[in-house]
Amino acid sequence: MMKSAVAKIFNSPFLLILLTVIVKIPMFFTKNIQEDSFITWRVARNFMNYGVIGFNGSERISASTTHLYVFITAFFELIFGEHFIFPLLTFSGILFAVGSYWFAKILFPADVFKRGIFVLLLNITPPALAASCLGMEYGILFFLYSGLIYFGLYKSKNWAYFIFPVLLLWTRVDTVIFLGIFFLADVYLRRKMNFIYILGGVIGVVSVVGFNYLYFGEIVNHTITAKKIAYKNLIQNNSLEFMLYQWAYYGGLIKKYSVYTFVLFVLFLFFLAYALFKILKNENKEKSTVKVILVLIVTFALAKITIFSIFKAYFDWYYWLPRVFLFVVILYYFLEIHAWKKKTMFSGVCLLFIGLYGLQLVQSYTIGYMEERQRMQIAADLNSDKVSITQSILLEPAGIIPFFTGMYTYDEVGLVNERINDEMLKDEKYWWINSVNRFKPDYILTIENKAGEENSLYPIPAEKRGAFNERYELVKTYPIAKIHDTAPMVLRWIYGIRPIGKDYYLYKKRND
Repeated sequence: MMKSAVAKIFNSPFLLILLTVIVKIPMFFTKNIQEDSFITWRVARNFMNYGVIGFNGSERISASTTHLYVFITAFFELIFGEHFIFPLLTFSGILFAVGSYWFAKILFPADVFKRGIFVLLLNITPPALAASCLGMEYGILFFLYSGLIYFGLYKSKNWAYFIFPVLLLWTRVDTVIFLGIFFLADVYLRRKMNFIYILGGVIGVVSVVGFNYLYFGEIVNHTITAKKIAYKNLIQNNSLEFMLYQWAYYGGLIKKYSVYTFVLFVLFLFFLAYALFKILKNENKEKSTVKVILVLIVTFALAKITIFSIFKAYFDWYYWLPRVFLFVVILYYFLEIHAWKKKTMFSGVCLLFIGLYGLQLVQSYTIGYMEERQRMQIAADLNSDKVSITQSILLEPAGIIPFFTGMYTYDEVGLVNERINDEMLKDEKYWWINSVNRFKPDYILTIENKAGEENSLYPIPAEKRGAFNERYELVKTYPIAKIHDTAPMVLRWIYGIRPIGKDYYLYKKRND
């Protein structure tokens, strides 16, 4: 009976995709949503309320890295109102599952059982769960990547070569890395240039850049400009050693900068190379397209991990899909190529991936527990003052708190308000207090350090400290240690190994 139920599910794409979505539901109860998702969602809300793509009312600014996801979110907010988040996350999970099903059809065209197992196991890997369930645009992005590979390289549909590059570039401009590597794979298979694909890429680039220039008055998204300015002096370490640690930290699953993380990642890459070698050595002419596709995704994954590590991109979500693609190759190797004691190996692989699923659930719970008791609490405390767009706040980051309070926002990176970047360019050391004095925010939220502490992001010249203390009062402190100490036992143990979070200090402008 169990076998017949499994066969029925695996033979139905609808039931298989539904099962992958059901498996992901526990992730939603961890209450872990990536902070930057709320930036995109607020931009979408701003578009709905003001008819302007921006963050603060009528001010135009490309505060989100993704235009397409902004429009999709706006549609969900229009349909579901303030309850749009769960339907949107479910939609993202469905798109990721569909993309994984397309991959399964490429890799296992005739074996329904392997196809179903592949889809289920890929969807419960940590990077797949993060891409599907944490609110960012990566469920959509994986769907588009997979669509281009399946309908383009595998099915040779001309419409796919035009539509998918345009949609990819409107989702994220950095997809040019993938599109460039895909172009080489396509030329290898076709033995000629694909001018429809070139046209799609050109129109995608021109339309995005043209839209940015005509609507925002800038060539690239403001987020890129803001990070370039804000992070110029925030590089943790310029050494080769640190760069290699970062490469392993973001390329792998272990979130710790150490030589052990580096060694484990290198060992994983050796195994990946071995698996890819065995796949390529397998004599099956009918699988030649599959081999090209697997080389394509490995090349893209390692290229993006390496490029973004070199440029010190300190954001884990950039690396989610590269990790997913590496898992695609590993799964294919074990399900199709590996020949040692099939039943034992199959059981071991399933147990390993179920363990990884549990690992991601715990990881998400540790973050969600902290966010619920700190930044969500800060938003609740601000809302108790009945704040709105008429009150302003200077803080970092610009995700959860501005989204749930609706306040006019200055963020310390300048992602959502370019006036901050102007102050950084004028004075690299005292831009923060200069911003406070110039913009006079009603509330200030500092992270890790109090305002005025030396060797922090909030230095105040001696002659200006008195004026700041006269104008602002510290109204509440949000110590991270208290959250760690009162957490359930399993979380206390995890926080002890890898402390997550920092202290926050909330200041309020005194009544004149």
